[in-house]
Amino acid sequence: MSETTSTFLAVEKTDRALIASLLCEKVGQREAQILETELKAAAPSRQWRLALDLTAVTVLASMGLGMLVTMHKECSAKGGRLAIFGLNGEISQLLKITHLERVLKIAADKDAAVKDVS
Repeated sequence: MSETTSTFLAVEKTDRALIASLLCEKVGQREAQILETELKAAAPSRQWRLALDLTAVTVLASMGLGMLVTMHKECSAKGGRLAIFGLNGEISQLLKITHLERVLKIAADKDAAVKDVS
């Protein structure tokens, strides 16, 4: 396992998946663009099998939602999978209101997310 960290993202590479922990509390327009760029650079190393940890995220703006959908589509198009975990109650509710819980794979924890994308 190797880990790399930027200001917005900590990445852990396992044999089966890339585990990316978002380090910013708010994911708005600026953060979403940076995160998307960093995730797209890191994801090919594990065949686009990506588990996203949102534990630190307390605010997910529309651009953040868009980034999640874009990463889901990108992973699917490249033959991989995306799972998210570590959602707080408000973000969970937001995904239900926007019906994104039907699109995005939401896992209970890190191990379940890695299993879902493997």
